[in-house]
Amino acid sequence: MTKILQKLLEARLDIFNADEKKEGRNEYSKFDYFTPSQVERLVNIACSKTKTIVLCNLKADEFGLYQTLDLMDLESDESLHFEMRTKHGSITATNETQQMGGTDTYSERYIKMKVFQIKDNNLDCDSQDNKKVAPKSDFAPRKIAPTNTKVIQNPASDLPFK
Repeated sequence: MTKILQKLLEARLDIFNADEKKEGRNEYSKFDYFTPSQVERLVNIACSKTKTIVLCNLKADEFGLYQTLDLMDLESDESLHFEMRTKHGSITATNETQQMGGTDTYSERYIKMKVFQIKDNNLDCDSQDNKKVAPKSDFAPRKIAPTNTKVIQNPASDLPFK
């Protein structure tokens, strides 16, 4: 098992040291990201150098969908198996088959990013301002009238019966 772990480490270091600029752009949320083809290219180059191969499959069980990744050493019989849960994607103006294709592509990209430690700081909650900004309102806060509700301090002694 140590040989495949060493090869995974080498692949991770190769990807970490790659000078890869994010090619994708989310205009709505204003951030750049690694596209599926970039992740595929980074992983394939690293696997070629380490003489390993990755096989991914989208599967389902009683708990729902999950993506698997098998990293196999081409020089030995060693392999590593990884799984990541996913949800069925909802892509507008597509049929069920196209949505499953999108789900497979998306979940494959993220399991590869996880296994090969391809970090995207845009997905890190700590890399952005997470303060909730209260929506502005044109209305003044209203006063709530006091009620005649009895506050029970000791429920057992305040009961009307014994």
